[in-house]
Formats: sequence, structure tokens, C-alpha cells
Amino acid sequence: MRYPAFLKKGGTIGLIAPSFGVFGYPYEDKFNNACKKFSNLGYKIKEVEHLRGAEKCRSTTDEQRAKEFMDMYLDVDTDFIMSVAGGELMMTMLPYIDFEVLGYAKPKYIMGYSDNTNLTFTLPILTDTAAIYGSNFGSFGMKNWDKSLQQSYDLIIGNRLKFESYKMYELEDLSKEEENALCGYNLTEEVLYKNLYSEKKVEMTGRLIGGCLDILLMLCGTRYGKIDDFLEKYKEDGFIWFLESYDLNVLAQSRGLWQLKQAGWFKYCKGILYGRTANDEDIFDYTLEDALKENLKDLNCPVIYDCDIGHLPPSWPIISGAIAKFVFEDGKASIEYYLR
Repeated sequence: MRYPAFLKKGGTIGLIAPSFGVFGYPYEDKFNNACKKFSNLGYKIKEVEHLRGAEKCRSTTDEQRAKEFMDMYLDVDTDFIMSVAGGELMMTMLPYIDFEVLGYAKPKYIMGYSDNTNLTFTLPILTDTAAIYGSNFGSFGMKNWDKSLQQSYDLIIGNRLKFESYKMYELEDLSKEEENALCGYNLTEEVLYKNLYSEKKVEMTGRLIGGCLDILLMLCGTRYGKIDDFLEKYKEDGFIWFLESYDLNVLAQSRGLWQLKQAGWFKYCKGILYGRTANDEDIFDYTLEDALKENLKDLNCPVIYDCDIGHLPPSWPIISGAIAKFVFEDGKASIEYYLR
């Protein structure tokens, strides 16, 4: 596994828009303040040309988005890449990305989540290069950084590789209210990690891979989800899958987990970390727990859910492709990354 350099003092952050661009309230306000904050910290900012675009739910055309990403990745003056947003249709640029070239290029971290799974998942499995599944750039526009954002920044600069579960999480985003774009997270709900089984304490170590389930299902069965070689190469490490969902209801999540398992993706699985899902309401008498148990019980590995991963912040930044040690006990947890 290739591990890029972390962001150095005075380095350059390359900003890309491989899915949505920056447009509208509160996103423009957040973006502008994030630029200001990183500039005040001494970093240079480099933007792709179509960063602020909005065309058919994408920043620009498929070919242009791919070109701008490739150019930024290969730019010798850019040290660290961050995506400005998630979105819905990033996958349409994948046919225009030359993963072979990226695999031989000097490795460079890219950070983003949600639709950015199209990059943070494919880079580890297709180019053997670690990526960071974590907050998009706009999140750092918060007036006063939440603890999780400060810790994410500490990871970006290489000062932190261990994270502990947070105390509270946000269910309702208040930043969309008028004149409230730069507010902090609305932390109203208690964070409580849950073990699908009965053990009070769980420890596991393995290589991390995963992302947003909504996107992984789309990649499964395509050349961009060709994971067999990756699984075989690192089978001695075993794998900890980190998963979360945004659009999918509990039945769709169940179908998705079934699909990935039948496709062989959970081969050599040593554990599952399942993030808080944005849509976990029961459908009739079918629950999220039902979906997890029915599809994952025969893996004979720990399944911890309601983790600090995904669309209900705060969330951990996950180094996809890295070795991790995860410890769960009495509703709390920690994760530590090892770059080997």
C-alpha cells in the first residue's frame, strides 16, 4: 500500500469538484470561509477551473471533471487534494480517468466522503494508494471548528492517527437556516456504538476498505469495483469494512449488503464498522438490525454499528487502505491507523 505524504506546513491544497460544484446557500459561505481559514493557517489554495459550476447535477462535463482531477493529482506543486462537495453522479467521470497513470504517479492524498467514494474506494483497490474518507472541504468553513474537524485537520497534517468516539451527534443541520451558514454542529443526540452481538468488548485489527454503500453498490460488477486482486494481495491482514448509507432505506441497505456478500466482497472479512445512517426507520417490522444480522451473521466477525462514520456528524476521517486497530467497549470505541 502506498501512503502519500501528509500536508506539510505552507503546502498547497488542491480543491476539486468531481461531483457537485460549490453553489448556493449555505455552501458558498462555508466554502469561502474554509478557504480563509486554511489561508490563515499558512496554506496555499489551488482551485480547478470548474469548481463553482452546476450543470446537470455536476460541476461540469464528465470529461472535464476527470481531466481536472487528473491534472490536480499529477501537478507537482499540489500537496494534498480535497473535494469541495459530495453529490450524485460522480461515477460518470470514471471512464475518463487513467488509473494506470495514477498508479505510477507520485501518491497524493485525496479527502472527501459520500459520492467521493468513487475515488476514495477505487484508488486503494486499483492503484494501491491510500485515500481519506472524511469531511469535504466545505465542512471546514465552520466558524469555530468542532472537535472532530480539528482532529481531522490533525490527521491531514500527520499529527494524529488515533481517534476516540465522540459524545454527541447531529440529527438536524441548522446551517441551512438564514444567516446561520457557519454555525457549529447541532449536537443533540448521544453517540452510542452498538454491537450486533452480545460481547461487551471487541478488538479487531485489519486493513480498512469501504465507503458509502449507495456508491459501492453501483461500482460492484463494474471494472471500477474489481476488488479480487486487492483482497488476495492483503488477505493475510484481513479486512475491516467501513460502511454507511445516505439515500437507502433499511430494505435497500439489506439488499445492498446481500449483493456485496454474494459478489465475494466480504472475503477475508475480520469486522464491519457501520456508520450512523441517515435513513434507518423501520419498514413494517423490519429493522436495521434485521438487515445487518440477516446478511452479516455468517461472516463470523464483529459487527459494530452507529459508528462515527458518514452523513450524521461528527465523523472520523478514515484512511482507506490502512491497517487499523479498533476497540469497542460499553458503547464507546477507538480506532488507530498504522501505515504499513
